[in-house]
Amino acid sequence: MSATALLTLVSPLVAAAVAVWGFRRSTKADKLRAFFELQDRYLQADVRAGRRVLHQQIADRGHEEVAGLDRATLSSAGYALAVLNGIAIAVEGGYVERELIIRGMGRSFASAITAARPYIDYVEQVRGFRPYPFAERLSAGIHTEIMTRDERNGDS
Repeated sequence: MSATALLTLVSPLVAAAVAVWGFRRSTKADKLRAFFELQDRYLQADVRAGRRVLHQQIADRGHEEVAGLDRATLSSAGYALAVLNGIAIAVEGGYVERELIIRGMGRSFASAITAARPYIDYVEQVRGFRPYPFAERLSAGIHTEIMTRDERNGDS
């Protein structure tokens, strides 16, 4: 086989390999960029304030207590949960690496959702549907993952 014929046969394969490698690299960079954007949003003051509300004013409360909270408090909690749900949607959609979310904000994310249960239950009762399903699913997965890692590492 001549060099020209060999080059004709091999060059499309090389071009395809380079294209796949470049696409994979850009996809990975896009996912990393998405993580940093989500992390930036997660750490913004209004979202942090909403997570603080979840932990300090909502966790371990009853339905009546949650219903009696002022509108600003409920709005702050709802906004933080909407952001958490958005992060979980990005994870489920494959737009950001799940492992980066777990390692970067996993425990905080999961504890915020745990603290939010009374609020989520309240909203479900009022509206007739369970809000923030993506965040609850991701939180459950994070809890499982963290427990598995802790067991593997001998932590309790």
